[in-house]
Amino acid sequence: MLAAFWTGKRQIEVREVPAPEPGPGEVLIRIREAGICGSDLHFYNGTFPAMPDVSPGHEFAGEIAALGEGVSGWAEGDRVVVEPIVSCRACSYCRSGRYQLCQKHVLLGTFKSGGLAEYVAVPAYGLYRVPDAMDFATAALTEPLAVAVHGLHLVGLTAADRVLVFGSGSIGVMSVLAAAGAGCSVVATYRHDHQGEAALAAGAERVVRDDATAGLESEGFDVVVETVGGTAPTLGQALGIVRKGGRVCVLGLFTQTPTINGLGLTLKETTIAGGIEYCTPGLRSDFDVALGILERHGDRLERFVTHRFPLAEASAAFAAAADKASKSLKVHIVPGA
Repeated sequence: MLAAFWTGKRQIEVREVPAPEPGPGEVLIRIREAGICGSDLHFYNGTFPAMPDVSPGHEFAGEIAALGEGVSGWAEGDRVVVEPIVSCRACSYCRSGRYQLCQKHVLLGTFKSGGLAEYVAVPAYGLYRVPDAMDFATAALTEPLAVAVHGLHLVGLTAADRVLVFGSGSIGVMSVLAAAGAGCSVVATYRHDHQGEAALAAGAERVVRDDATAGLESEGFDVVVETVGGTAPTLGQALGIVRKGGRVCVLGLFTQTPTINGLGLTLKETTIAGGIEYCTPGLRSDFDVALGILERHGDRLERFVTHRFPLAEASAAFAAAADKASKSLKVHIVPGA
């Protein structure tokens, strides 16, 4: 099969490798659509160290091609999306549904090969059935949407909350969709015009340029969602803007230690919660909730996947995703195209 690999800073190579075989409790997935995540771009740009023998990609959907020993309830040809966490399934975190915190947890596409390939073997416990009316491009958005759902769960979002989302990249737009879908009033900041347009399409009532946020502290936001990360000052800004007793959800990946006003944190009694990946906080997993949102509101993301490349052109796909002059929002790779 063909699979993509990191070979250096801003270097992606597609080469032929043996197709994996599903082990006990695993299934083999034929990848139909896979997204490039903002965290993938950190590896691409050399910010995070990449494993040269691991195929990236943790946002993917496809069809079951083969079943490993002991797998039941699934059949070849079933359309699925994959929650890309491999965990021990036995520790206290896993038993309580917080498997994203498992000490042995691995995210597919980082230290274990992921979806930028024609096939990938995954644990059957991570499978979710794709609704019949949903296409693979939409299904592959379940993973980034689940990140937003998880973060909003952490800050106890309610329909009465007024929400500000910092950033209208992939996770920012997904946060808008999740909060607006829950009935919240949502405002989002943006850097590039096409990002602001995507946030409005996802359900934001208003968008504000990221260099024109002065005065937002007077609007009484109950929840501020930070999705920018990197070296941005947005965490400190979020603390300044959120109302007294409000909540800040941090979903952006910071590449240097952010500075915040500790006294302001105390005086405002602000709750700050960092979120990573997704889990099963109760009877329904974050992935299940995300799929439900896509079923009801997926039409709001009709133009969100702006670029689609065949697997052989993975290098060009990453270049487009990294260059906002391309007006990219979500870039997908389509094996077999």
